[in-house]
Amino acid sequence: MSIVYGKIAISLACTILVLLFLLRKKQLSAWLNQKSPAGILTLGWICFRLLPFVAIYLLANFETTSDVNGFWDEASKASMGQIVYRDFWSPYSPLYAYFIGIWLKLWYHPKMIVLVMAVMDGIALLASWHFFRPFQTRGQFLFKSLIYLVLPGSLILCIIGAQEDVWMWLFVILAYLVRERTLKVVLYALVLAFGLLLTKAIFVLILVPLFILEKEKIQLLVPMLAVGIVTLAILYPLVGWEFTQPMDEAQTLRAPNIPAILNPVFNNNIGVGQKFWNWIGLLSSVGLGLLTAWRLRKSDFRIMLSRVWVVLYATMMIVQQSAYSNYIFLFLIPLVFFIIDWNSRKQVFLILLFNILCVVHPSYWWRLGMPCYLSLNDIVSSAELFIDYIMQSTIVLLTGYFIWLAFPKASRL
Repeated sequence: MSIVYGKIAISLACTILVLLFLLRKKQLSAWLNQKSPAGILTLGWICFRLLPFVAIYLLANFETTSDVNGFWDEASKASMGQIVYRDFWSPYSPLYAYFIGIWLKLWYHPKMIVLVMAVMDGIALLASWHFFRPFQTRGQFLFKSLIYLVLPGSLILCIIGAQEDVWMWLFVILAYLVRERTLKVVLYALVLAFGLLLTKAIFVLILVPLFILEKEKIQLLVPMLAVGIVTLAILYPLVGWEFTQPMDEAQTLRAPNIPAILNPVFNNNIGVGQKFWNWIGLLSSVGLGLLTAWRLRKSDFRIMLSRVWVVLYATMMIVQQSAYSNYIFLFLIPLVFFIIDWNSRKQVFLILLFNILCVVHPSYWWRLGMPCYLSLNDIVSSAELFIDYIMQSTIVLLTGYFIWLAFPKASRL
């Protein structure tokens, strides 16, 4: 449980730092309004990404754990020219392992993967400045950037967990920024297609509302189909149907999610583990995302995308039986920069609690042996299991609250 205690300690330190920033919000925002965004973001990245990396992995010489070792298995083999899905298993899109493998040419070590994640997180934050700046002053954005960089959900999941989920947000806003500057739908489509090939299969979910709202549907669809056909033409002769490996992730039972917390209440009679739960999760998350997009169809694209992104992927996090709380890293940027009212004490308290629980629970749950509760008796059979179930339930409830915050209310449209 040492990793759990370590995450708790870091989370509390991060929380205290966030609260100190909030106490000086007005003064900090005014000061930051006079500074260069690139300079402040670079300094913030050095302080809260590079220095923690150096302290943990170089000075303290801690070894990488958890998902990083899985990424290492993929990326190291990809860097040696092996074929994804055939020579090594991967739950990610076909280019993911090769992208990380390129970085391993600079430093052939698992710790390099953590540094890659930190760099990509910094790029996502910089791109977000260009995405959000029409709606926020420089001082407001840079203040929220500092908050984001020190939140437990971003710092721990990036530097200790080495999660890549923020990449999906990066590619969808890069696609928009390319279209905004070039006015070419084809380039917009190609960046989206490249994002899908480089991240996860779940990236395709956001393409549904984007396609529905797109006026130039043919120009969007044809380039993406062309990229897909070329990709399959290369992959199928090499690996056959093994390119469907990322879909296997949907069968993996994790927690917390709605099926996991409901299962003991119904004495294991709701069919947890069966495929129909995957369809329920898919339809509910995409359905809510589509409804959000449709309600905001006349709004600015950036407003629509921010809310749709949080609603869609936060819903997926609690309805998909293979989802777990690390997915907070997927939608944390739009949640921090656009959804949360940092003047509301209630929202500040809940987002901080949400961050702490989301980073602590995966390690706690894993070290308990990944329990799956079959009855109410299982929950109260030990104090450790009871704490785990309470954490799961709280995460699901808080996720639901933030979905409600992000969902456009009819009275406000």
